[in-house]
Amino acid sequence: MTDGSCDSGNSSHEIQHAYDVIAVMLRQEATSYKRVMYDQSPLREKLREESVDGSWRQRIVEWMYGVVDHCNLHRDSVAVAAYFLDLSAVRGLVSTRRDFQLAAMTSLMMSIKLYESTSVKLESMVKLGRGLFTTDDVVAMESKILNAMNWLVHPPTPICFMRQFLRLLPSKSSVARYMVVEVSRFISEITTCLYKFIEYPSSVMAYASMLIAMERIDALTLSVHEREHFMRSVRECTGLESMSEIVLRAVRDLRKSLEHNVNLEDLLQTIDAHCQSEQLLQSQSMVATSKGARGTDSPRDVADVI
Repeated sequence: MTDGSCDSGNSSHEIQHAYDVIAVMLRQEATSYKRVMYDQSPLREKLREESVDGSWRQRIVEWMYGVVDHCNLHRDSVAVAAYFLDLSAVRGLVSTRRDFQLAAMTSLMMSIKLYESTSVKLESMVKLGRGLFTTDDVVAMESKILNAMNWLVHPPTPICFMRQFLRLLPSKSSVARYMVVEVSRFISEITTCLYKFIEYPSSVMAYASMLIAMERIDALTLSVHEREHFMRSVRECTGLESMSEIVLRAVRDLRKSLEHNVNLEDLLQTIDAHCQSEQLLQSQSMVATSKGARGTDSPRDVADVI
């Protein structure tokens, strides 16, 4: 799961590659990996009776983040696991809260196996279930999920789209790119937790998140021309208009979910401090390039946001 978020000044070849990748992911999110709300599940009445709802899903996804943090794994793995879980719910694999918990544990295990370089033993994962499940339960559910998904296990998450959209951002400012990446990543983790955002395609959530992130960058760091160029590029490769109904609705829902979010405010303060430090180091490097002064690298993960 390499992250090209710090790249800048991409060549025309790299931009064309981004267009090609985005085109593939757009087809995937509209077909094989299309998610729908749980009320479209063949077992929706049973799910309603068992209170398998948005609140329960949020608790389960937050548990997933707790597990990956505890195991020092990438938080991006949770977005993939949540995709597996949602598809399991609407394809008739769960009908009770226990089924949902088992599907969640199995989905996280699958995501870790697919995307992490560090493995987590099945027995260790089962222990996290506090005796509710056995290794056989997890293996059986994994088989069900794989068959229900026709072994298609690489869903295009908002972070996947964000990485490609970032290649379309013309700014060479490391500060601007850093802010867009970190704020967008934070927002994507919030949307992964909240059930209401299932209705939006990943491409829309990625774009809306980046637009909100760009609102927090001043015009000197990211010019109006660069913003317009970015929005034009996104429109060309996705058909998404920044003022379209679905994008405006997504932005509005995101803003509502982010209101008074203390973690976001803490993150913005951390970003400001980092950017000021980097700008200072860049200024020093212009005076003393022979010393090789440079800014620090952008951290890969935003921790403790949920």
